[in-house]
Amino acid sequence: MESTKKQERIYFHQLKQKLRITVETKLEIRKDFKDWSGADIQSFQIDLEQSCQSTVSEKWVYLHFKNESEKIPRVDVLNLLSRYCGYKTWDDFKYQNKLEPEVKKKPKPKRGPLFLIPITLTMVGIFWWYAEPNYTMLGFKDAYTHELISPENLIVSFGKNKVSTKGGMLQLTIKESDTLRIDGAYYKPYEQTVEEPVNDTVWVELWPDDYALMLNYFSRAESDDWEKRQLQLDEAIHDEAKIFQSHPQHEGIEMLNKQEFIDRLILPVNSLKNLDIQHIQYREGKIYRLRFVQKIEDYENE
Repeated sequence: MESTKKQERIYFHQLKQKLRITVETKLEIRKDFKDWSGADIQSFQIDLEQSCQSTVSEKWVYLHFKNESEKIPRVDVLNLLSRYCGYKTWDDFKYQNKLEPEVKKKPKPKRGPLFLIPITLTMVGIFWWYAEPNYTMLGFKDAYTHELISPENLIVSFGKNKVSTKGGMLQLTIKESDTLRIDGAYYKPYEQTVEEPVNDTVWVELWPDDYALMLNYFSRAESDDWEKRQLQLDEAIHDEAKIFQSHPQHEGIEMLNKQEFIDRLILPVNSLKNLDIQHIQYREGKIYRLRFVQKIEDYENE
């Protein structure tokens, strides 16, 4: 019975991770649950009601999101949150996110005095093993395509904890609780508080940054309807945006305003081709800071 409750708590923790990603995508609330404001909670309640024709109370959010409660929510609420995250039911969520079964340890036979010396040596080995750093392997997938994402394309910070790359994944050496931050030019930021290691591979779904992908596409694909593209760019870019074009070949950088960047991107004369986004920052849901480099070699070889 206790083992079942433990599994349910693990599943609920996974559902909360999925829910945080969903809320980040739909409502642009890029915070841990414990940092949600009253306005954030209200926005979530409204969107949950509109999406699933039901919602949760503010008290419920405080109990299960802003605080770490040991209680598992009712099944009807778990069904509701599972539907909000794109699953049919709570059972469907668990089925698609199955836990690996725990391996039961066989009882060890009793040992007499003749085994004291081997036991002592074994205890020394166990102490050494536990003194070793605790590792968690972290892999990344595209939330839409489910394709693997290389850590080399991401910016990772994890406080004072060590982060290294191994076999196309991240290896986290967890010495203390801290916030893991993942960012990438073509993916939305991801944050998660990590308190202790998980003896398993953890997969994180990253949501693509649609505006960054749109800029990259516009710089690589020709279009006769430049007025339509101008309207789309005008909607995507903040009026007070500052845009920086890096020129590695000249060891310099150029700053553009919104209109200068749009003109260069859509007009044939002095147009920008094959952009590689290096950094992107948003304000009020629009591009506020942008840094990019133009891959001239790719353009000349086309």
